[in-house]
Amino acid sequence: MAWVYPDLLGPDTSSQAATVWPAAAIAPESLKRLPLMSIVVGTDGSTSAIERARTVLEAAYPQRYFPFTESEWQADTARTLTGWKQLANVVILSSLVIAGCSLAVSVAGGLSDRKRPFSMLRLTGVPLGVLRRVVALESATPLLAAAVVATGVGFLAAHLFLTAQMNYALRPPGVAYYVIVTAGVAASLGTIASTLPLLRRITGPETARNE
Repeated sequence: MAWVYPDLLGPDTSSQAATVWPAAAIAPESLKRLPLMSIVVGTDGSTSAIERARTVLEAAYPQRYFPFTESEWQADTARTLTGWKQLANVVILSSLVIAGCSLAVSVAGGLSDRKRPFSMLRLTGVPLGVLRRVVALESATPLLAAAVVATGVGFLAAHLFLTAQMNYALRPPGVAYYVIVTAGVAASLGTIASTLPLLRRITGPETARNE
């Protein structure tokens, strides 16, 4: 009898081991022509038995990866998932900071283009604080909207990837995720706020003077 398990590891519970599998529509003599996917070796769990089986498999079927136990496979998978989580956190934080810097450049450029209208508003009595609130509102609103949309799209993409490629269900992120997102948004808003002092310098009375 030949068994091929979806996870290439074989049954890991007594209920699975007692399952009666349907007969495959393959003649026994044709099995030797089929490609070898994996070899599952049962041991008593002792270190000597595991290493002996590992040595025999390495000698008989040399592969790129050494034979591993189920616990080693699960540990490697956990390390891979942890690495992906850390990479996702770095991408999230970097993206928000880059977005904040881009908006800061946009704000500075917008102030330079509108320095004469803003100067005229100041001459007519509009307080500088009002102008700063206007600039902050028109700059921060796109940033926050983009952060919300990007977060939603990220959750959707992660759900589709985990479901289609790895048969995993998407779990709610931990506290670290929300801390990183909040820190990124705060850093971006701080970058935008750093451009607001330019408003006082470029909207003086001399700017509104006709040449």
